[in-house]
Amino acid sequence: MREVKTSVCRNCGSFCPTLVTIDDEQVLKVEGDPKAPIYKGFICPKGRDIPRQHHIANRLLCPQKRLSDGTRVPISSTQAIDEIAERLQRILHESGPDSVAMYLGGGVAEQNTAPGVMRAFLAAIGSPMFFTAGTIDQPGLIVANALHGQWEGGRIHPKRCETLLMIGGNPVISKQHLPQNPAQQLKAITRAGTRLIVIDPRRSETALRAAVHLQIIPGEDPTLLAGLIHLIFALDGVDANFVARNTQGVEALRAAVADFTPDYVAARAGVVAEDLIAAARVLISARTGDTALGVGPSMATRGTLSSYLALCIQSLRGFWAGEGEEASRPRVLMPAEIRKAQPSGPRRAWGYGRYHFARGLQQTVVGMPTAALPELMLSKGKERVRALFLHAGAMYSWPDPHRTLEALGALDLLVMHDVELTATSALAHYLIATRRQLETPAISQPAEQTGAIHPGYDWTEPYAFYRPATLEPPRGSDVMEAWQTYYRLARKLGLTLKIGSEPLDMAHQPTSDDILELYCRGSAIPLTRVKQFPHGALFEEARDIVRPRDPDCDARLQLADTAMLAELREVRAEDVLTRRRTDGEFPLLLITRRVQESTNSGVRMLERAKRSPNPAYMHPDDLAARSLHPGDRVEIRSRYGKVIGFVAADPHLRRGVVSMTHGYGARHGRDYDPQRDGANVNELLSWEGDHDRYHGMPRMSAVPIDVRPKATEVRSVEEDASGLCQRREPTAVP
Repeated sequence: MREVKTSVCRNCGSFCPTLVTIDDEQVLKVEGDPKAPIYKGFICPKGRDIPRQHHIANRLLCPQKRLSDGTRVPISSTQAIDEIAERLQRILHESGPDSVAMYLGGGVAEQNTAPGVMRAFLAAIGSPMFFTAGTIDQPGLIVANALHGQWEGGRIHPKRCETLLMIGGNPVISKQHLPQNPAQQLKAITRAGTRLIVIDPRRSETALRAAVHLQIIPGEDPTLLAGLIHLIFALDGVDANFVARNTQGVEALRAAVADFTPDYVAARAGVVAEDLIAAARVLISARTGDTALGVGPSMATRGTLSSYLALCIQSLRGFWAGEGEEASRPRVLMPAEIRKAQPSGPRRAWGYGRYHFARGLQQTVVGMPTAALPELMLSKGKERVRALFLHAGAMYSWPDPHRTLEALGALDLLVMHDVELTATSALAHYLIATRRQLETPAISQPAEQTGAIHPGYDWTEPYAFYRPATLEPPRGSDVMEAWQTYYRLARKLGLTLKIGSEPLDMAHQPTSDDILELYCRGSAIPLTRVKQFPHGALFEEARDIVRPRDPDCDARLQLADTAMLAELREVRAEDVLTRRRTDGEFPLLLITRRVQESTNSGVRMLERAKRSPNPAYMHPDDLAARSLHPGDRVEIRSRYGKVIGFVAADPHLRRGVVSMTHGYGARHGRDYDPQRDGANVNELLSWEGDHDRYHGMPRMSAVPIDVRPKATEVRSVEEDASGLCQRREPTAVP
């Protein structure tokens, strides 16, 4: 019987509300829900593509076990749990809890119940080895917030912002910082008078609406931001009252940016000095505003410094919510917060615990450094990770897939959740067939949790939702929600799992809703009330204002963190070309790019691509200089590797820049065809390539490359059966 049910898209962190038309087990159509608040019926192509995603022909319907000869056989979930528990128990006995790790990537967005139970399982076995994509995505945002301190009143509500400084982000496509119906949000705020400043090497969809667009050389974000701070001081743009009452280190910051003059910044960052001054005047003339960093400055190295300088701009201008103003991002399915117009001082950003890894990497406020994980899996010492529970497409999302392949192959136990065989899941000893997003319930709390540490997500209004599972798994299948794997393993090992301080009933398996209720215990609005609204709702009782400052508050925001100012001095003193690493062999810079057809390694709409997936976008003049034409097959080389790609023209790109997307590459079970499958740009990257000294994120954008014509044979002789090209020995830096 045909019916329409409410659901929510989990293909990214925007959680767009949907209407799903189903007929028995068939998903016929997914469209935006016009009755849901805020979104106004919006849904992007990836959401409308859910019927195809749900009915993929090669879906896994039961767990698989990889045999010693590399072949796989189907097994029951009971057998999988029994065998995993036996092997895990042996590893724990021989090597201890630190030899067992978990990695959680963006794909877990489909499984709202999974993260908390995964953490509970690690805690039950005594392992601290929990790794996430947070340390190779935008870790600098969180580290910088710790170094700078936090404004307890929160950010200014977007509807009150007179300016928005967007650094290396394109929310029209990425949805970061404007998560709900982003194009319409952008139009609304600019029509209402918000003056947009965009720093981006490309004149993106967002930059087209900017009052000032600074088309920067990739990787020069700290230089440009320091230049804006220099001008805020020089043009008497400091909010003196706010700074005097709420910050420390202002004179040290003034001295640190003294040499970042407009002429120096313009010459180094490749912008026009007058445009830089115009951007500073927009910031200074605005009474309210906000800053927003995208993935670009994070991946182009020194993401922590860029994030820190952006926070300094906000504090110098007093761009924080004041007493009596509406609190942005009020809590709904999290415990209520009392927002106050006062700072809380800096906190420790790194140096947590006893865990220090190769290359000086360590646990930070973001968590364990993912950059250390391949080395731990390959180690011959007592620190070796022998077992890994993986919820991510590591072969598509980690730098250097050759090293990833080697590291995953060195494990004694690799357990992975997936819905199909991929280049990553085919390596697993045990592959857990996992429920799809329409087969699991969902709540809005995960986005609230992310928004508490990352200003690019969450809702600025008191919005929340609950959606039950839309469908049951296919008849006769043996698939699980990811959390059930860890519950059943714990029960097999005789362990008790706790969500917070609440132990789970280990005799009778709870439902997914039982788990979600535990996650929401003590929330501002009870989950039972949120469940009453099938389209989601705005909960006015959760709306709040910023309260007055405590009379005895003496905390201050830090504008002169020692490590950050030392790094800024390095920026000013270094040889620019040596740092940039471009030369005659590698004259171009590769940057990241978001596209509507994919979300990282999780969703790839290859069948609907209008051109070869993941083209190498270049300025038309750069194509002409190399006698290339759109659609030509090329070889793209870095100091670490090479891939085959196909070029496309983008007149909005800065010259000397190539723009591609992460998350593509060889697909399991068929010969690699770069024209069909898209190039895996991670082959051009190295874990040790200009990595952050604390959390370890390597250079993943602003990467020096070259692009050359390539003959049009079906397969390059340098490509192996997995689609991985031969690795190059790193070239010496001149």
